[in-house]
Amino acid sequence: MTRKFDVVGMGLNAVDHICLVPRFPKYEEKLRMLDFRKSPGGQVASALAACARWGLRAKYIGKVGGDEFGAYSLASLKEAGIDTSEVAVIEGVMNQFAFILVDASTGERTIIWTRPEALGMKPDEVPLAVVRSGRFLLLDGHDSEAAARAAQEAVKAGVEVVVDAETVKAGTLDLIEAATYVVCSSEFPELFTGDKHREEALRKIKAHGPTCVVATLGKNGAVALTGRGLIRSRGYKVACVDSTGAGDVFHGAFIYGLAKDWDLEAVLDFSNAAAALNCTAIGARGGIKPVEEISNLIKHGERW
Repeated sequence: MTRKFDVVGMGLNAVDHICLVPRFPKYEEKLRMLDFRKSPGGQVASALAACARWGLRAKYIGKVGGDEFGAYSLASLKEAGIDTSEVAVIEGVMNQFAFILVDASTGERTIIWTRPEALGMKPDEVPLAVVRSGRFLLLDGHDSEAAARAAQEAVKAGVEVVVDAETVKAGTLDLIEAATYVVCSSEFPELFTGDKHREEALRKIKAHGPTCVVATLGKNGAVALTGRGLIRSRGYKVACVDSTGAGDVFHGAFIYGLAKDWDLEAVLDFSNAAAALNCTAIGARGGIKPVEEISNLIKHGERW
């Protein structure tokens, strides 16, 4: 079936205020910043920006505030080449934003964020026809009940559902049960199952229906559980400047690889390499590199 979009995404968009500091500050300490940037972020928004950069037809479903942050976030999506015709502007509401402290010595970050409730998607607000219009549907599950509704509708239409899973809340189980691929943080398997053993936790998640469950492991790469067993893909060594958005770019790269019909090992390698390179620049989308540069890292880069 020919579809209008390669990937449709519903989830978070944000405006990040990134403070590069020489080290994480101590309590009550005054610490001078080394650098400051305002940049676009948000899990699904950044993943879609990566997909669009690499040539996929991408569409975003969501809401932005009616303030300058909302205008900035919406403009960033449009500039990335993402279809934003389903984005609602909520007047009188501030857009989601964050302050991010990046430790210059390691590139690791700490995020402080806020999101008004009015920006949340409700199940009856999900544009079902749009959900059916892509080959893949990406959901971060932040508005988990709305995301579950979208996932269930996508499954009926034969759309493959990719879930970016970080937290557990009402609707998460329904979302996992409708997912084709669950690509989660390293902490999610234990949070969702209560099992401290990662491989067993992945098996318990997969038992709910997904074809494949992936856990991202930072610089250590990723591990995936499929019907063929466990697949490990090591991370790539780079000079890490800022790890903000690495997971988001991983999700975008994962969808790109699926869209190209690569085998899962190649998809994971590409995702790890794309995420690593994104860490070489400041901002959630600062280091989204061309496919050729990512492929070069895969061929010639050193791995952890």
